[in-house]
Amino acid sequence: MKSILIALVLIFVPLANAQPTQDVYELLSKMHEATKAADHETYFAIFTDDAVFFGTDIWERWPKDEFESLYRPYMESGNGWWFQMRDRHIDIQPGGTVALFDETLYSEAYGQCRGSGACRLEDGEWKITRYHLDITIPNGIANNIVDTIRKFEADNIELMSFNIRYGSANDGINAWHNRGDLVAGIIRSNLPDVIGLQEALYGQIQDLESVLPGYAWIGKGRDDGKHAGEFSPIFYNTDKLKPIRTGTFWFSETADQPGSTGYGNTIPRICTWAEFETIHSTTRFMVANIHLDHQSAKSRQKSMSQLRSEMVKAANSLPYFVLGDFNCTPDSDPAQRLIGKGWKAAVENENAAGTFHGFTGEPGKRIDMILVPTSSEVTESEIITTGGHNGIWPSDHFPVRAIVNIKPMNE
Repeated sequence: MKSILIALVLIFVPLANAQPTQDVYELLSKMHEATKAADHETYFAIFTDDAVFFGTDIWERWPKDEFESLYRPYMESGNGWWFQMRDRHIDIQPGGTVALFDETLYSEAYGQCRGSGACRLEDGEWKITRYHLDITIPNGIANNIVDTIRKFEADNIELMSFNIRYGSANDGINAWHNRGDLVAGIIRSNLPDVIGLQEALYGQIQDLESVLPGYAWIGKGRDDGKHAGEFSPIFYNTDKLKPIRTGTFWFSETADQPGSTGYGNTIPRICTWAEFETIHSTTRFMVANIHLDHQSAKSRQKSMSQLRSEMVKAANSLPYFVLGDFNCTPDSDPAQRLIGKGWKAAVENENAAGTFHGFTGEPGKRIDMILVPTSSEVTESEIITTGGHNGIWPSDHFPVRAIVNIKPMNE
């Protein structure tokens, strides 16, 4: 009798595992059919609420709500996409509520691809909780592809400007210890090559440095030229860039004097700048990170004139980018001392969201900007208005992000 029971167990265990495997198989097939038919209702219902979609570019990591906001309108207009399955593997994990999968796909647009991820059983129904889409590279041409990528990356620089709100402020639920991880999360999810932070205290810089592997920073405290007061630091991707020259100057008539003021501002205001070279090429460019005065219009005007003068002296014909909290809008006199005179705003849409929101998530004035040389091509730009979590925001400012082609093909 005992041997019969053992035999029955051996027979029924594979049968029990077969059904979840088949269910997940059909779920994945259903997903591809939904995208082919541009059936957005079916498609987005297939994912769990906490699902994440990873695209082919390094920064393409979308939580479901972001992914849906991007692609639901596309599908509603009748557009879909079609990846044909060639091979599929599914592994039900111990406990029977999680399945890992990988599948070989073919697309007319991308050729051979691989999809992989995880499904989870929720209320008796399987749903996708992670999906990764990768374009595969044959080993025989991998070295050539890597060289091509490096050349492309050398001329395409991703920039971010982010006022992170000084950490000693009495901001209640939005105190730094509640939002530091949110700031780091925005940076990690975009992986910019260069980040200009404003209002950063030394402790905040140390906090971010500890959780942002692959980044280093330059800068000085505005009060003493060392660690005291707010910084306007520049973080940079050490995998791609190396600094050639760096410096900090004060917006005053004594630009090399730490803590100096002038032009009508009572608070020291600084510019941190750097010349970078890409590690795998000889491409060089310069970046200035600024935080103009919030009270004195005269200070903002004279500071921008001083900045332009310093840039002309230091640039040596290199592309020069300006990141910062300008405390004025793009159409204001200080900003116009560069905009239209050799530089342009990376975000040029007049209807773009404002950047200051005072921890409310409701955009106000657009006072944070990335300015790029008119000879460069802005391939992507945005105000990042996401990032709030349970009433806590990364900062009282939204960050600005842009990808810039330093050497556009139409030159």
